[in-house]
Amino acid sequence: MRLTHLRKDAGRTGRELSARCGWHLAKTSRIQKGDAAPSDTDIRTYKADVGGSNAPPDWVLTRRRAIGDRIRAARLTTGLTQEQVALRIGMDRATYNRIEMGHSAALIDSLILIAEALGTGLADLIRE
Repeated sequence: MRLTHLRKDAGRTGRELSARCGWHLAKTSRIQKGDAAPSDTDIRTYKADVGGSNAPPDWVLTRRRAIGDRIRAARLTTGLTQEQVALRIGMDRATYNRIEMGHSAALIDSLILIAEALGTGLADLIRE
C-alpha cells in the first residue's frame, strides 16, 4: 500500500511507472498489492522513479536480509514450515514469508514472537 501512495504522490499512474521502470504492468500491480515481493533492484528502481526518500538505505536492506536468513535457518533447524510458524504467532504466511525473505521490515513484537515460536533468543536472530 505504501508503494501505491508513493507512486500517486509522484503523480504517476501504474502504466506510467511500469513504462518508466521497464516492467510489465502486471509486475507493478503485484508489487504494489504485496502479491509479489520486490527485489532490492526493484525497490531501487521504484524509488529512483517516484522519489521515495523514505526507502531504507541499502545497508539496512542487507541487514534485514541477514536477519531473515537467520530466521529461516532457525525455522529449518526446528523442522517447521512457514505456515506452522505463522500460525503459532498469529500472522498470515505471506507476511511471515516477507519477513523471512528480508523484503519487509518486521516490528520488534513480531521478531519476539518469531524467536519464541522457534525456541531461540531474539538476540540470536538480530545479531550481526
